[in-house]
Amino acid sequence: MLRYRHGFSGTFVAAIISCLVLATPAVCATAAAPPSGHTRIAVVDLDAQGERARAEGMGKTAAQLLTAAFVKMGRFDVVERQALEKVVQEQKLGTTGLIDVDTATQLGRILGVTYMVTGAVMSHRQGLEMVVKIIEVESATIKVADRLAAGNARALFRKIPGFVDQLVANFPLRGMVILDKEGEILIDIGRKAGARPGMEFEVYQEGEPIKHPVTGQILGMVRKRTGLLRVMDVQQNLAVCRVLKREADQVIGVGQKVVSRVKPGRRGYTYGSYSASGTGNLRFIRSLGNRGTGMGDFNVPYGLSTDPEGNLYVADTYNNRIQVIDAEGVFKGCWGQQGTGSGSFNLPYDVAVDSQGNVYVADTHNFRVQKLDSTGRFLMQWGQKGRGNGDFAFLSGIAVGPSDEIYTVDAKLNRVQVFSPEGRHLRSWGQKGKGSGDFAAPMGIDVGPEGTVFVADSKMRRVQKFDAEGKFLAVLTGKLIYPTDVAVDRASGNLWVLDGAGCYFYEMSPSGQTLRSFGGPGAGNGQFVKPYGICADDLGNVYVADTGNSRVQKYSR
Repeated sequence: MLRYRHGFSGTFVAAIISCLVLATPAVCATAAAPPSGHTRIAVVDLDAQGERARAEGMGKTAAQLLTAAFVKMGRFDVVERQALEKVVQEQKLGTTGLIDVDTATQLGRILGVTYMVTGAVMSHRQGLEMVVKIIEVESATIKVADRLAAGNARALFRKIPGFVDQLVANFPLRGMVILDKEGEILIDIGRKAGARPGMEFEVYQEGEPIKHPVTGQILGMVRKRTGLLRVMDVQQNLAVCRVLKREADQVIGVGQKVVSRVKPGRRGYTYGSYSASGTGNLRFIRSLGNRGTGMGDFNVPYGLSTDPEGNLYVADTYNNRIQVIDAEGVFKGCWGQQGTGSGSFNLPYDVAVDSQGNVYVADTHNFRVQKLDSTGRFLMQWGQKGRGNGDFAFLSGIAVGPSDEIYTVDAKLNRVQVFSPEGRHLRSWGQKGKGSGDFAAPMGIDVGPEGTVFVADSKMRRVQKFDAEGKFLAVLTGKLIYPTDVAVDRASGNLWVLDGAGCYFYEMSPSGQTLRSFGGPGAGNGQFVKPYGICADDLGNVYVADTGNSRVQKYSR
């Protein structure tokens, strides 16, 4: 029996596991079990890093608790741990810790699973952290990565069930078409598996296996997409869908497979209320760029955005371009130059990325929005100088909604405008004033996964909250002097509010309670001069456009 330094024993761990699997129809599926229609996964022992984590076997305990939590959800066939260890021994594969993607993929194919779960538990003076990575076997890529922190082992392990709920929000649901009746399609994924009204599913047929030309190893299957469904009604074990799209010359039929369209941070769906990354202070990670015109340098950057892969897009305003940087701070690309032509910019103030990877630029002094693809190729534009619907006077902020609608805010016209991805004007709200729903020089905007809209109402020293149609919901104030931007933290559900005059940014609850503050005036790490842009990626990393210092700063939990 393990005895933990923080006052609990292996009995406590066993009790947690017992509670997790209690009343679950089947505790685990062995490696040899027949397919059940659920996604198959395997959880390897996590690496234990740090003296305390190694001495107390926290990596194995964490893996046991993760396994039990996945089983309890009812969505997965989880490979029984003894079967997993047997295969590992037979194949002479090391599976403890943050194993590389190739090893995880190799083991996953032997086990016949869709996902491999791996990671590490790290002990340090401040407490414990657990990092989990979920690797998709077919594509050999990391699909989900997140971390959990706590002051002691008891607290860490108690959080694991909720942490798994949060991880699973990033998993696609997989199933099959079981009935096609008078235009209504039934699929074998219901409320129990996590289906919700409004979710979208791609329908596809599997063809021949894809084999390596030398080794003969099966690398995947040929897929032919046949259509797109939207869930209209959900029962316990099935969902009723309508057809959104049928591919040309294709038929959606019984027996075809379906997979949900999970768009983290844009069109994702949450299956739990737990926040894995919403606790604990941020740490300064790195500063990106210096004042200049070279690649990777900035000249008064204003707006920021990230895509689901963690790439950062910077509106390098006075260089009249968009720069792209990956999650490790490596420069990836640069688009644009000063001008009025397609793909050129005149002081772009903000940038946003939709679920398809398209990039929308607030081309402020050209009075327009430009739409580019993920490589920077010009696609289209809309807007002109004016006061009518679709016109702009000072396009100060831009954001993407959960269905890829484009939300803009205008600091001179004091209004929000909403457009389709093709630039069609959908609705507007706001006017100059001090009342609820009125604005005074609003600078920043962001939209949450449920469609809630937040606007940095700068001269009124507040953030206003609206529903997707523009109905006023609440006002958030705190100690704000001149809020310049706002960002929804999709990892925690909280809100980041940037104060350009105070040179701080604040973490607020959705109701407006100030939880923490970061920053201060200056040129050192973690300090700012007139910061104007803030964004958070899907893992909870926060980026701040330190405008006056012509750089971007990254923070992480």
